[in-house]
Amino acid sequence: MILHVIDNLYPEAGGPTTVVVEFVRQQAMMGRKVTVLCSNGPRKPEQRAALEERWAGLGVEFIEVGTLPRAQRAQAARDAVDRVKPSIIHIHCVWEPVVRHVALYARKRRIPYVLSTHGMLHPYAIAQKRLKKWVYMQVFPSILKGAGELYSLNLEEAEYVARRFRRPSSVLANGIVVADYEKPEQGIFRAKRPELAGRDFVLFVGRLHPIKGIDLLTRSFAHARKRGMELDLVIVGPDDGARGGVESLARELGIEKHVHFTGGLFGAEKRDAFAACTIFAHRPRFEGFGITVVEGLASAKPVVTTKECKLDGAVEAGALRQAADTDEAFGDALFEIATSADRGRALGARGQAWVREIFDWASLVRRVDASYDRVRAAQ
Repeated sequence: MILHVIDNLYPEAGGPTTVVVEFVRQQAMMGRKVTVLCSNGPRKPEQRAALEERWAGLGVEFIEVGTLPRAQRAQAARDAVDRVKPSIIHIHCVWEPVVRHVALYARKRRIPYVLSTHGMLHPYAIAQKRLKKWVYMQVFPSILKGAGELYSLNLEEAEYVARRFRRPSSVLANGIVVADYEKPEQGIFRAKRPELAGRDFVLFVGRLHPIKGIDLLTRSFAHARKRGMELDLVIVGPDDGARGGVESLARELGIEKHVHFTGGLFGAEKRDAFAACTIFAHRPRFEGFGITVVEGLASAKPVVTTKECKLDGAVEAGALRQAADTDEAFGDALFEIATSADRGRALGARGQAWVREIFDWASLVRRVDASYDRVRAAQ
C-alpha cells in the first residue's frame, strides 16, 4: 500500500495538486494499491466530481482531515496511517502541518517515506516568507534526514539541497499524459468567449500571483504589439493577488482591449484553450518546473519562456524558445514566432516530441517503484 500525503487537492493550487492527482491515477492504473491523505479536497462540487471521475474504478481511497477541528487533525492523520498500514509513504511539498505530522509519525513508527519537494527547497522559494520558513526549519532537518529518498524538481534545487542540507537528492520530473493534449481544437474554449471570435492569441495559464510574472509578460506583449504582432493575450487562472495590477497595467499600456482574463479553467476546457492558442508564453520571476509549460509543449504549441523557468534539458533539445528576460527581448521572441507560421510549427513539433520522450508517466512510475523498493529494503 502506497500512502500519498499532501496538504490540499485544490485544482487552483497549481502544479503539486495536478501532479499528485495524475500520479496517483497512473500508479493505480498500473496495479498499485493507493491511498491519499490530505487536509482538504476540492472545494467546489464540480471540482470534487471531476476528481472522483479521474479516479473512478481504480480503488483509490481518499482521506480528508481538514474538516475536523484543528486540534484533532494531527491525531486523525496518525490514526489514518495506523489504519491504512502503508508499506511506504510518499509526502508531497514541505511546509504544511499535515506533512510535518505524518513525517514525524512515520519516523516514530519506522515506516519508510520519501519526499517530493515540488520545488519548495529551491533557494528562490526558501527566500520567500523567510520568518515562517525559519520557524519550520527548526524541525525540518529531522524530517529531511528521515526521508529514504528526496525528489527535487530540478537540478538547481538538487544541488542547493546537497550544499545546504548535506544530503543527496535525485531529480524527479513531473509527468503528463501527452495523448490528452493531442486533440485539435474542439471549440469548447471559444464557445464561451465570443470576444475571441476570429482572433488568434498568446496564452498564459497559471495562478495569477506576482511570482508568475504576468505583469512582465504583459509588458512584453505590449512591445510585440507595437512591432506589429496582431495576436491577443489570454490569461487563464484563478486570481492570487495579481489580476488587479495586470488590468491596470494593460490600461496604462493602451492594450486592455487585447488582454482577456478567463479565471481558472480545468479539464477539457483548459486543454482546448491550449489547442486554440497560437503561442504559449510564460515569463515568471521564478518557476521550479512549469507544468503548464509542459502542457503547452505537449499541445505542439511554440513555447516562449526564460531561464527562470527551470525545465532541465528543454533548451538543449530545441523544445522551446528561451528568451532573455527583458520586455524587449521577450516581446521580440513573441513577434518572431507570431510572424512565421513555419517556425512556430517546427518549434511546436520538437517540443511535443521531447515531452513525449521525457515525461511519459509509465516510465516515471517505474522509476519511482524502483526508488520505493530501495527505500523499503534499507529500512
